[in-house]
Amino acid sequence: MAESNVVQRLESLVEKMLEQNARAEEQIAQLQRKNSEQAVKIRTLQQQIKSDREENERLQLSAAMQQTPASRRVARAQINRLLREVEKCIDLVSARI
Repeated sequence: MAESNVVQRLESLVEKMLEQNARAEEQIAQLQRKNSEQAVKIRTLQQQIKSDREENERLQLSAAMQQTPASRRVARAQINRLLREVEKCIDLVSARI
């Protein structure tokens, strides 16, 4: 009798552990899906930030070009800086090819 109770108790504990394991695996899968969704959202937002920054720079340059000669010098300096950045990017891409 005692052995039967021990076996039943062990079987019960094993069943509970298997159920907990199944729930944990479901939670892991759900969290992995959410993680993937969040990663996509992050990439989208990062692209939007980059686009917004570029648009902001264009607007600032446009406004600066319509101002005084001193402002134009600042705008030209910004344009030259941006051109150097573009050239660096082209060099990096060329080096990878």
